[in-house]
Amino acid sequence: MRRPRLPFARRSKRSAEGSPPSSSTAEKATAEKPSATPTSPAPEASATPQAPADPHERIDGLRAWVAQVDRKLGVRTYVGAAIAVLALAAAAVGLVLTLSLKQDAATDDDVQSLRDQISAVEQSASQAAQEDVQALDRRLTKLDTEVNRISAGQTTTRRELNVVQDDIKELRSQVSQARSSSGGGSQGSQASGP
Repeated sequence: MRRPRLPFARRSKRSAEGSPPSSSTAEKATAEKPSATPTSPAPEASATPQAPADPHERIDGLRAWVAQVDRKLGVRTYVGAAIAVLALAAAAVGLVLTLSLKQDAATDDDVQSLRDQISAVEQSASQAAQEDVQALDRRLTKLDTEVNRISAGQTTTRRELNVVQDDIKELRSQVSQARSSSGGGSQGSQASGP
C-alpha cells in the first residue's frame, strides 16, 4: 500500500543540498505545477516541468550524498576519539598526581613523630647547653680562686718587700751610725799614728 503524498512547499537550495534526493522530491518537481492564479503570472513562467530523472543518476546522487555523510561522520568520529583519548589521559594524570600527593602527604602520626623528635632534640640541646654553662662556671670559679690566690700572694710579697726595704733602711741607718761612731775614733788614731 502506498502512502498518500502531501503537497509541500518548495525547499530552498540549502535544504535541498543537505538532504538526499529522493524519488518523491523528483516526482514532486515534475508533478508540481504552479497553480493558476491570476495575481502571480511570474511563477508560471519560471516553473518549467522537468523530465523524470534517470534512476542511475538518482543512485549516483545518493552515493555522493552517502559519501559526503560518511566523510562528515568519519571526521566527527576521529574528533570524538581524540577528545576521548585526551580525556582519558587527563584522568590518568589526575589520578597519578592524586596518588602521589596522597603518598607524599604527612599523616598525624608522622607529624606527632616529628614533634617528638624535635622535643627530644630540644631537651638534649638544652641539657648540653646547661652542662656547658656549668663547666664554664666551674672554670670561672677556679680562675677566680686562682686570681685571688695570686693577688693574695702579690699582697704578701709587697708586704715582705716593704719589710725588707724597711730593714734595709734601718740597717743603713745603723751602718751610718756605726761609721759615724767608729769613724771619729779611727780618724783620731790615724792622726796620731803617722
